[in-house]
Amino acid sequence: MFVASNNNGRENRRENNRFRTHFLKNHIAWRRGILPFHAATSDKNAPAMIQEFVKKRWFSLALLLLLLAAILRKNIRFQSDDVSRPPATEIREKYTDASSAPKATALLNVGDHGATTVRFPEVDEAATVAFLKRFAQVAVTEQEKFGMPASVLLAAAYVNSFGGGRACAVQANNYLATRCSAGWNGPEANISGTCFRQYETAWESIRDFGAVHSRKDWYKALKQDAKDWKKWVQALVAHRVSDVENAEAEMVRVIEEYRLFELDGE
Repeated sequence: MFVASNNNGRENRRENNRFRTHFLKNHIAWRRGILPFHAATSDKNAPAMIQEFVKKRWFSLALLLLLLAAILRKNIRFQSDDVSRPPATEIREKYTDASSAPKATALLNVGDHGATTVRFPEVDEAATVAFLKRFAQVAVTEQEKFGMPASVLLAAAYVNSFGGGRACAVQANNYLATRCSAGWNGPEANISGTCFRQYETAWESIRDFGAVHSRKDWYKALKQDAKDWKKWVQALVAHRVSDVENAEAEMVRVIEEYRLFELDGE
């Protein structure tokens, strides 16, 4: 009985080998175009072989199907994005659109429109030193970008924000007291009946200040004398970029008293 069983096993293996060889030859012939598909797969044991193949490799086949589905879904999404994506447009300044601002309107609406000025309060020594230290490096960086002496920008921020204690600085991060205008599309803060531009950080208000004024003709002319900080102070006051009484005297005082002109470099 044991011998008969072994003989049967060998016979089955030989039969399986003959079938695999026959099926493989037919498959190759079909791939080369010699046999049609139905002839290459017409062997009576083909369904059983396919079923056995699927049974042994079901997990791999499932993973393959999932991968194909993910790829198709990704392609469909990319195509949808390409259709809905608007064409690229010209990048503008984040805070200022000078092209839409009326040329005849002063930035701060001071003087020409009857706005009143404010008096600079007393700021104690500790608060002054803390403010100047906080924004000194910022002023130097902005000088490199826009050309205004760091001493002048730092003094203007100090005077216009009352050393950081003015309401527009505390409530709107507006350290230059820059008013709203027709070209301003950002958030606003209404403080005591006056509309101020509102910023997320103090640095953004200083950057916007440079972006607003660096486009103006008088600013471009002053860049020829970039180190003459006194001319810059006079020009800022003459073009009403401050609504503080005696702004020129206050800016000169803080620049000289704390030697801010040393920030301007050689």
